[in-house]
Amino acid sequence: MQQATHPRLHVRNAHDAHVVFEATRQGFLRPITRRLDETERATLVKSGAIFVWQEDDAAPGLKRWTDGRVWSQSRMREPYLFYDEQIGVPSEPNAHMQTYRFVDAASKGGTTSSAISHQERSTHIHRGLVKQAYSAWVMTHPNSTPRKWHITAYFRYDDLPHIPTVDLDPCLRRIIVPVGLYRDGKTRNRSDDSPPSTRSRGEARSPTLPSMFVEMPTLHDHGGRMTEDQRVIRMLNGNFFGK
Repeated sequence: MQQATHPRLHVRNAHDAHVVFEATRQGFLRPITRRLDETERATLVKSGAIFVWQEDDAAPGLKRWTDGRVWSQSRMREPYLFYDEQIGVPSEPNAHMQTYRFVDAASKGGTTSSAISHQERSTHIHRGLVKQAYSAWVMTHPNSTPRKWHITAYFRYDDLPHIPTVDLDPCLRRIIVPVGLYRDGKTRNRSDDSPPSTRSRGEARSPTLPSMFVEMPTLHDHGGRMTEDQRVIRMLNGNFFGK
C-alpha cells in the first residue's frame, strides 16, 4: 500500500513546494508512483496530506491525478490552483455568518500562504476538503529531459492553523533548493518562464546539477573584437533606448 508523500504539511508558496520536491528527489520523501486504489483513497486523502507525483503517459506512471471526489472549478491563488470539494450546502442556521481567522498560520516564518488567500477571497465558509495543486518542470539529472512534477495537497480550513509548515519540519527545514532546478509549470505568460534574477533565501547553487536556463556566450572574432552582428545589435539597442 502506498503512503502519502508527507502525512501532514501546509505548503504556502512556490518555495515550500520546491523544498518538498527537492526532499523527494533526494530520497527523504517518497513519491506516488501509480494511481491510488479505493482503499488508499479512503485512507490517505485527508486534511494535511501531500502527494508528489510525476506526470507520465507510460504505465505504471500517472497522467493525471484522481481521488474519486467531486470538486469545484479551479481557482488560481498564485502559485497554486485550489478546488473546493462539492459536499452540498451546510444545514446549520447562520453557517454563512461564521468566519475563520488564520493569524498564526499566516505569520509562521513570516510567509504569506496561498491557502489563506484563497479562503479570504471566498464568498462562503467551505466545510469540506480543499485540494491544492502545484506543478513544476524539473531536470532530475544533468542533460536529461525535464520532467513535470506535481504536488497535490488536501486540507480543511478549520484544521489549517494546526498543520505544520516546512520551516517546522525537522527534515524539510534543512533542505537547500538548487537555483533553477524547478520551474513553475503553471506560468501565465512567457515572461514568467525567465530565470530568477536574484538568489532566494534558502536556495543555493548546486555544484552537480546545472540550471535549466543556459546563458548564450558573448561572441568575439579572432582579434578579440565584437563581431559585426554583435556591433549591429548594440547599435540598434542604443537607438531604441535613446528615443
